[in-house]
Amino acid sequence: MVHSAEARAIELGLVIPDYANPPYGGRYGSSLRAFHRTGDLLELSGITPESRDGVMVHPGSVGVDITLDQAQEAARYTAVNALGLIRYALGSLDEVVALSRGLCFVLCPPGFERLNEVSNAASDLLFDVFGPDVGRMGRASIGATALSRSACFELWLSLECRPRSAA
Repeated sequence: MVHSAEARAIELGLVIPDYANPPYGGRYGSSLRAFHRTGDLLELSGITPESRDGVMVHPGSVGVDITLDQAQEAARYTAVNALGLIRYALGSLDEVVALSRGLCFVLCPPGFERLNEVSNAASDLLFDVFGPDVGRMGRASIGATALSRSACFELWLSLECRPRSAA
């Protein structure tokens, strides 16, 4: 049986945002774009735990302004936003062949060492949607003392997608 990420997202009850309206980046700069595709490689722009109407989920520094649990919730929210950007770029989550790399930034004070626990929340959700063959990726988690708009988490995601069909 072929795994369908679209079917799995529905099964999980995920509400995946539509990044076509309003277009990604519009309120933060006209030079931004949601993704870049070269061949079968898709690189998403930075994704934060922000709703489509601009409300940031759990802003602030982990361990100072928000709890680890809140940061994990925000990281999961960010992963769902990533699904929206993937759909925007490819039309369907089922066009993903493999997740390649996740670069995670966690807003935290110096000395905070539980970065992986925050990032795991995003990685685990993506793994759950895409399954073990497609959803495993390489990942790095970096502590940051500042992120735009006080986002507690930001994700840069790279993935392999199905080749475009010849027209």
